[in-house]
Amino acid sequence: MFVKPKSAFDKYVSAAVRKERMAQRVSQATLAYGIGVSDGFISQVESPKSPSKYNLNHINEIAKFLGCSPRDFLPEKPL
Repeated sequence: MFVKPKSAFDKYVSAAVRKERMAQRVSQATLAYGIGVSDGFISQVESPKSPSKYNLNHINEIAKFLGCSPRDFLPEKPL
C-alpha cells in the first residue's frame, strides 16, 4: 500500500506546533489531552515518517490550548 508523504505545508505546520509546544514545555500527552486526541496521534504528526497530520480544527484547538493564534502555525507565504 502506497502512503503519500507529508507535504511541505504539513511539515511546516507540525514543526511550528512542536516548536511552540516545546517552548511552553507542554508534553505531547498534555497537548493531546487538551485538544481531545490520543498522545499517539501527536507523536505520529510530529514524526516525519508518518502520514498523520493536523487538520484546521486541530490547529484551532491547539491555538486555544496554547493561548496563541492559529496563524502562528501557518507560513506567511504559500509553500
